[in-house]
Amino acid sequence: MTPASSAIPIDPATVRYLDVWGRRVRYLDQGVGHPLLLCHGFIGSLENFHSWSPAFSGLRRVLIPDLPGFGETPAASAPHDVPAQARFLRAFADALGLGQHDLGGICLGATVALEYARLDPGRVTRLVLHTPIYSPQTLHPWFKLQASVLTLRPVFAIIDRLRRNRTVSDLYKRFLVEGPGVDRYDAQVNFDNQCRADGHTARSWLLDGIRRDYAAFLERWEKPALIVVAADDRLVRVERIRELARTMREAQVRVIEAAGHGWTPALIQAQVQAIAGFLAP
Repeated sequence: MTPASSAIPIDPATVRYLDVWGRRVRYLDQGVGHPLLLCHGFIGSLENFHSWSPAFSGLRRVLIPDLPGFGETPAASAPHDVPAQARFLRAFADALGLGQHDLGGICLGATVALEYARLDPGRVTRLVLHTPIYSPQTLHPWFKLQASVLTLRPVFAIIDRLRRNRTVSDLYKRFLVEGPGVDRYDAQVNFDNQCRADGHTARSWLLDGIRRDYAAFLERWEKPALIVVAADDRLVRVERIRELARTMREAQVRVIEAAGHGWTPALIQAQVQAIAGFLAP
């Protein structure tokens, strides 16, 4: 049974629109202070941060755009790889007139954030990476196999049709990705996101993202960084993340026990507490 939820949806008063690359981009703008630019994960949207934005808005000005092809932002022309998403994110920051800011991302959104930081390291003051897919070596072998099979064109054509079937979607995520106990509101947000996502963009982003390697870049990173990951995550190898953090000068790692990739109420509370502590003065 899907658990009840006490989640509070995104406040419509905090949602804005901005023209970037000739397309209407939807984004969240909440709070005041030093900016925190966040990148949603694979087939995500700003709604995925419903528990983050109010928690951090007392510490930062939280900015979250829907990337091209996701949420309410129309897809861009090819390519749809990680560098293209990072260039869009930088163009978004430029359009807002952002100077230096904190930067974060979830899962494949963390991969985009890392490419952004690589392109413009002087602009980024600290990193917040949640379940980062930063290297092929950090991927769990089972997830790597899934991604390889599901992105084959004939297979993906079938998956692209089935992603709008709630029963099939829930079964796949329950047993192969997220595990049990996912917050009811988050489960609905995730399904809505995958229904409206652009399939071609999603496939290209996934194919490119799982091949990118930012391990050496992170080892050279000298500014504060927080890495949050669930102990039982099915996508990444937590021991690799621990090993990486030991080579970084200013890294903190928060491994949340008894949690997997799915956002359960307990995981949501723990990750919010960890990140808020990292952002606090």
